[in-house]
Amino acid sequence: MLAADPARRAEIERQARFEISDYTAPLGIDTVGGYEATRSLIVAVLEITEQIGLVYKDRFDRLRPNIVEPRLRPALPVPSHAAYPSNHAFQSFAVAHVLQRMIPEHPGVTALFCRARRVAENREWAGLHYASDTEAGCDLAARVAPYLIEAMDEAIHHALREWR
Repeated sequence: MLAADPARRAEIERQARFEISDYTAPLGIDTVGGYEATRSLIVAVLEITEQIGLVYKDRFDRLRPNIVEPRLRPALPVPSHAAYPSNHAFQSFAVAHVLQRMIPEHPGVTALFCRARRVAENREWAGLHYASDTEAGCDLAARVAPYLIEAMDEAIHHALREWR
């Protein structure tokens, strides 16, 4: 069975809800106040990239693994949209890129990229994505991040004030 490890399965289920602790914990702000603008920035990046990712999914229209192999039993409910690119990968890596640009000196930035990879690979473990979906989401994040950073300049500057 996919994601048979109980701890990993719990992590996969939590990440399916897209609560933002995967992005705030590496920065050390998951349990402290005073970082509301940073949290809002993270949520905004997640929301914007979700919409962008759906456009790409519609364009490529790749079947989910369980459609190609009906015996596959995903660990989570299968979304109705296409598999490629992985939106969880795209969204998670986009958050990492934006925060890296905002606070490049923060020691948690490297961990953000590790978390993004873990979130993305967990979707593979769950049986929802192929590895190539993950890589496409990662690549899309790197390509879109400069535009996000430019478009979200005001929100980034507002969040940056919390770090000074």
